[in-house]
This record gives sequence, C-alpha cells and structure tokens, in this order.
Amino acid sequence: MAEKRVLIVTYYWPPSGGAGVQRWLKFAKYLPKHGWSPVVYVPDGAHYPALDPGLQSDVSPETEVWKGPIVEPASWLDAMKLGRSQNRFGSSSSPSGKKKSGGLVQWIRGNVFIPDARMFWIRPSIRRLKKRLAEAPVDAIVSTGPPHSTHLIALGLKQAFPDIPWVADFRDPWSDMDYLDDFNLTARSRARHKALERKVVEHADRVVVTAPSAAGSILGRPLQDNDPKGVWIPNGYDAADGFGLEAAPEDGPFVLGFFGSLYGSRNAPGLWRAIRDHNARAETTRPLHLVFYGALDPAIQAELEQTLPSNAWRFAGSVSHDAVPQAMSPCHALVILQNNNETGRRTIPGKAFEYLATGRPLIAGGALDSDLERLLGSWGFDLCGMEDDQGFAHQIQQALAGKTSHASPARFQRDALAQEYSELLHTLGPQTTH
Repeated sequence: MAEKRVLIVTYYWPPSGGAGVQRWLKFAKYLPKHGWSPVVYVPDGAHYPALDPGLQSDVSPETEVWKGPIVEPASWLDAMKLGRSQNRFGSSSSPSGKKKSGGLVQWIRGNVFIPDARMFWIRPSIRRLKKRLAEAPVDAIVSTGPPHSTHLIALGLKQAFPDIPWVADFRDPWSDMDYLDDFNLTARSRARHKALERKVVEHADRVVVTAPSAAGSILGRPLQDNDPKGVWIPNGYDAADGFGLEAAPEDGPFVLGFFGSLYGSRNAPGLWRAIRDHNARAETTRPLHLVFYGALDPAIQAELEQTLPSNAWRFAGSVSHDAVPQAMSPCHALVILQNNNETGRRTIPGKAFEYLATGRPLIAGGALDSDLERLLGSWGFDLCGMEDDQGFAHQIQQALAGKTSHASPARFQRDALAQEYSELLHTLGPQTTH
C-alpha cells in the first residue's frame, strides 16, 4: 500500500502514443507497489502527434490525474499548413540527417518558443499547482522532459515549496539535442537554453538521465560513483506487455523487424546493401526480408526502393504498443538503428530493452563509441557504423546462426526500475507532512 505521494509533471500521457509516454506511464503503474502513490499532472487539450488510446489500460483507476489547459502553437502552425513546430520523432528528419535550412516557422520555433512550444503552459501550471499542493500536499515532485517546459513548471514549484524534494528526469538531452540544429538558433537563443538548463540542474535535488553519457551535457561532467546530483535510471520493458516471444517460423524468408521511427540520422545504407548482397548470392538458401513498423521518412523509402528489390522489404505502417509483441512474433531478428550523431552517442532508445526481452538476435547500427554500443556489448551484441556493409553482413550471419544475448533482461523490467526510483525518492525525504 502506497503511503507517500509523488507529483509527476509530464506532457505525454494517454491517449498520447509514441515513445515519450512509456517511461512515466509505466513508473506510475508500478510505483504504488513500492510505497509511492502517483499524482500525475498532464495537459488538457494537448496536440499529440501520435495517439494510442489503448495505453489507458495501464493507468490504474486509483491514480490521481490532474489536468491543466494548454495552448499549443503547434496546432496553429498545422492549421495554417505552415509546417510542424517539431517533428514527432524528436530529432532531425531531414533526408540526410544534416541541418536543414528551415525558414520563418522553424526560426520562430527555435528562437521565440524557448524552451519549446509548450512554454505557454508553464506559468498557468505553476499558479494552478501551487494552489493544489497547498490543499493536497505531496512528498516529492518529478518532472520529465522533453518537452523541457515541464522542468520549468517544477522549478516554479520548487521555489514555492523549497522543502519538497524535486527530481528532474531527462529522457533526452536538452541544450545540445540534435533537433535544435534544425531551428537556426541565434547565439542568444542557444545561451538561453543553456541558462535554463543550468538553472534546473542547480535547483533540482537530483537529476536522472536515461543514458550515462547524457550527464556530460546536462550536468557538465560525467556521472560519479555515489554521485551527489546525477543518477542513471534507464528505460526498460514491462513484462506484462508480453515480449517473451515464442520461436519464429522455421520456413520462409529470414525476417528482420524494425520498430520505431526511421528518419535521416537513422538511415543505414550499409544495412540495405548488406541485405541486397546477401540475397543476390547464388549460395544463399534463405533470403532476408526487412519489415518496418512505425514511421518511415519518404527520402529513406525512396533509397530503399532504389537499393532493394520489392520482395526484400515492406513498410507495414504503425501499430499500437499493445500490438507490438504480436508484430514481432514472426521476426527472426530485430533491427535497432540509433541517431548517427552526438545525440545518438548519449541516448539509449527504449526499444532496446523490449528487444532484449524478446530473446531474439539483434542487428544494430548507429554512432560508435556510444552508450548504446556499450550496452549492447554487455549483452553480447555488436553495433556498427551506418555505412559499414561488412559490419552489418557479420551481424546478419550471427543472427542467421541464432546468436542471442547472454544477459538476463530482469534488471530492466519496469517493476525493478520503479523500485530503483522509489528508493531514490525515499533517500530525498519526504520533508512534508499531510
């Protein structure tokens, strides 16, 4: 039975779909088991780029959900067909993965809406929550971003209630996140991002990152043993979601499954060529077939059409999160492609842990010397550069031979990670009574 209350300030919440909602939806599900009752503050009327109403089943009827109206400039931009304020992928989606020239809308997005397009939610939320917390106190506050406006809401609450412990949870970096390069930031705007980030880090009692190297950009230094400020609590998988799969079919093509968003900085020409070359060999007895589930950049789709014959790949569209295990079931191996840039070196996609839970072979590409490469290495898998035909060919041969991980996925179960978070919150307080 939960005895303490934690306020979670988050933008993403069902019916939102996508990767951003998963972390705190699952923590809110399991924290009560470890002594913390979640009170979740979310926007009312959010302009979510992806919807997955089925995720509501993970929200306990006992979970308190507080809502605050939000004004979303993104909806105005879409309505005027001027472009999106930020693509749904949270990173560069230009065909090459390089900086885009942008335009007036992008410039406004980067230089007016700071820290992000949810900035108009900050002050009304602080006023609203100050009143609510005076009436219904909590023992701790957690803010999770992006969007990083959530951290500024929590900062305002910390200034009003300095005795309530506050944890700033960074799912991604902030001031040096790759998609900021798309917004043509002025030096002044870049400095503003950094100043706000420093203020959050200074006032938060703890800063949690989802990849160890992210601390370097957020804290300004690497994580230390028994770090007084920074903590690594990774993403994970929910055992209740059914990722423990049965064996894939033994006949037919060897199916490679990619799940998620594939855009410019995640393009892997070396993998496309390795698949093409494998299937073209006369001695090949089992051809490869690549299936994409999620969102596919049109420029990458055109490249795939030029590189691979139509019988070697297909785009299956988006699937709801609860349907992902079923879609993974016929896949013999799973493909993970991470941003091939500095951001990619400091982030670990949540799907990596769901992939591990399946027991399937993994094929991985992305930035070398990255947190993802080190994590996969600890599981017994390789990661190669996006243009490395031979590296991908080697991984394909390992997958065909049935190489799977030697690591136990239990460490990354959402329940176990919720226990880690619970222990962190307990060490900080509580310092309030109610």
